[in-house]
Amino acid sequence: MPAPGPSLTPASRVILGLYQGYNANACLLVDGEPTLIVENERHTRVRHAYGPSAECVEACLRGAGMTIGDVDRVGFCGASDLDTDYGYDIPAPAGDGSFFPALAGTRLLSTDCFRETPIRVLGRTLPGVIVEHHVAHAASAFYTSGFLQSLILAFDGLGDFGRSCLILRGSGTRIDCLESVPLRIGLAFKKAGTHLYRLGGTGFDAAGKLMALAALGEPRYLGAARLFLDHVDVSTGTREWLLPELGKLRQGALSDLDGNLARDFAASLQAVASAATLNLLRRHLRPGDRLCLAGGCALNVIINRDLLRELPLAALYIPPCPHDGGLGLGASLYLRNHIEGARRLGEGLDPYRGLTDLDGINPEALPSAWPPSGSRIGVAELERENQVVRAVQLLAQGEVVGWCHGRSEVGPRALGNRSLLADPARDWMASHLNRRVKHRESFRPYGLSLRAENLGRVFGTDAACSPYMMLAATMTGNWCQALPAVVHVDGSTRYHTVSQAANPLLWQLLAAFEAATGIPGLLNTSYNLPGEPIAESVADCLAVFSDAAINNLFIGRLHLSKG
Repeated sequence: MPAPGPSLTPASRVILGLYQGYNANACLLVDGEPTLIVENERHTRVRHAYGPSAECVEACLRGAGMTIGDVDRVGFCGASDLDTDYGYDIPAPAGDGSFFPALAGTRLLSTDCFRETPIRVLGRTLPGVIVEHHVAHAASAFYTSGFLQSLILAFDGLGDFGRSCLILRGSGTRIDCLESVPLRIGLAFKKAGTHLYRLGGTGFDAAGKLMALAALGEPRYLGAARLFLDHVDVSTGTREWLLPELGKLRQGALSDLDGNLARDFAASLQAVASAATLNLLRRHLRPGDRLCLAGGCALNVIINRDLLRELPLAALYIPPCPHDGGLGLGASLYLRNHIEGARRLGEGLDPYRGLTDLDGINPEALPSAWPPSGSRIGVAELERENQVVRAVQLLAQGEVVGWCHGRSEVGPRALGNRSLLADPARDWMASHLNRRVKHRESFRPYGLSLRAENLGRVFGTDAACSPYMMLAATMTGNWCQALPAVVHVDGSTRYHTVSQAANPLLWQLLAAFEAATGIPGLLNTSYNLPGEPIAESVADCLAVFSDAAINNLFIGRLHLSKG
């Protein structure tokens, strides 16, 4: 069956993007621009929240001053879930409910990966489009990159029809599929992390932890790692893996994270994953190509670093929400651009598209029961300039401060609006944060936020901008010794370049801290409690401040202090 051709209807003014799987989310696209991107976990406070959420959709619309009556069309991600009750009335296709006209199994049947169908949302039936999982990933990257043409790699743990990796090419308003590849990097990292290492967390959290652990080992077991990557499957149960060099690996076989075997296998899996990605892209790259990355594997900063080192790329772009939390955005952009033919012209995505704006928070905006009775919490209202001055004083004294302003950042990386900040020059700071504040594994590193003007001075003139903290690199000169709290054991640093236009308040704080101390950046990590999503609302921010081992929080127009 051929896929339906592009719609001839005029471009929709308001498009609602929906994804209701792992990291469920809603996106509101107004005149082609992402206005709000809301992950369900920020509402439920359940990390990686799965499933339908009318509240999430309503909050997204309410935040834009709209109702469901203002929505013209719906972009829905989830092509293989047409027969699943997501709380939205999506008519099942005729015949086999698992069949999608554009795609089947791992073989591409068409480059147009969508189905047009009515979708009922919040009591209203709207014209809708269902977009394949990895195509939505690709759209979230390409249509926000500002590139007119680009190779696109969408790779993650698992998407529609058991697919894990799709190679595409974007040109103008179109995205065309080139190849579906059974490359299961995300699934391999997850299964190794949860089954063999017993790393804690929810869903694919273990994959990120394994990436951090890999830096502590040596890639001594490449054959075993290659076999594991090639043959990892969806279900593990109590399965054993028989691997060359290692023999039988049972559940928990690598749970001794201090052992050389655990560290070396992690390093081997990371090396094999980078090599497989490089080999795949070399088959499709053209001279002077730009590259867009999306999918959960785009969060692997070591793969990203290796791509920049080894491939002749004109540019690399990764959006702030390349994981499943960006699929609502991708579905809506695919509808607007590929199907309706209305090209988004913006360059890059403003990451501060979360729901809650904290800039106006003053003492009157605090809950009536705040501060709690008997607590010794000071509340001072300060202008921004005075907040910056006071925060610099505290940071220079070795304090960890909460920094919560404006609208929340989308995606899993803290970008300065819901952040914990600290002095990266203190050699004890990373250990202190892991043990006392974040309560996480000792081997996990922290990122560096620095002004874009300092990028060349700290990382070298060839370093790429990293506005969403998606890249890692090695600092030049003596900066590794000068900023030990943000240097991983392999010498790399995950970094975040801050322009004055993108985040003027954080930029101002970084400039003032450098003027006072000579240190060209700040350690930056997410503002949240262990096992919870990044804080969203005022209540979330206050809860973190109450329970975390920090003494100072700057939120909106307020400085809260314990003591």
